[in-house]
Amino acid sequence: MIGTAGCGKSTLTATLASHMKDYDLDVITINLDPAARRLPYTPDVDVRDYASVDDIMNQLGLGPNGALIAAVDMVAGQVDKIKEEMEGLKGEYAIIDTPGQIELFAYRSTGPLIVSALEGTTVANLHLFDPNLARYPTGFVSLSLLGLSLQFRFAATQLALLSKCDMLSKEEIDRIVEWSTNSTQLHEDVDSVGRGVTRDVSKMICEILERVGSRSEIIPVSSETGEGLDQLYAELERIWVQEPR
Repeated sequence: MIGTAGCGKSTLTATLASHMKDYDLDVITINLDPAARRLPYTPDVDVRDYASVDDIMNQLGLGPNGALIAAVDMVAGQVDKIKEEMEGLKGEYAIIDTPGQIELFAYRSTGPLIVSALEGTTVANLHLFDPNLARYPTGFVSLSLLGLSLQFRFAATQLALLSKCDMLSKEEIDRIVEWSTNSTQLHEDVDSVGRGVTRDVSKMICEILERVGSRSEIIPVSSETGEGLDQLYAELERIWVQEPR
């Protein structure tokens, strides 16, 4: 699970794990956020056992941001232990909940180290689009560019999820899904609402996304209503069949 702060990663981790367990699947959950105060699930592997932001603040006299960076860097040195703990649980599937601040996981050493440690398994990034940003054409383009950056950073199969879709109307959801596959419509909507540099840059980003072929239909999901969970699991099954573990 990867995405911007507040996009619903932890909640979807809990909901998807419960959904898969309802089908008698052997699922474990991993929390990689050392700053998490409360989680809607009980993690089977918890990075806070290795590095806690509160402990680091007290021990090193750092503020919240400095302690968070230090904690994430400490986690990078514990990757082998975390992997060993995961393997000891022998779960067939693992759902990994990443830190709220995406830059700490994706653009420091920790994220790539953890993904590389999973070599020999089938890894899929689930990139959550925050509905508050995705509902606008330029916001959707921004999140799509972030998704491309994540795909480049991790070199893993990636699915785009429209998180918290229950917060949107059916018309908004249909429009966002169309943007994910219909570049002409996205260009037109960017033109109609964008202004100046924002519009021009958004259109250039659209062209880049088309060239690299990173566009795929976004999956609306809701932890509140359960919408999209069956479709998401079906897509994951397709990935697992195509890339056998």
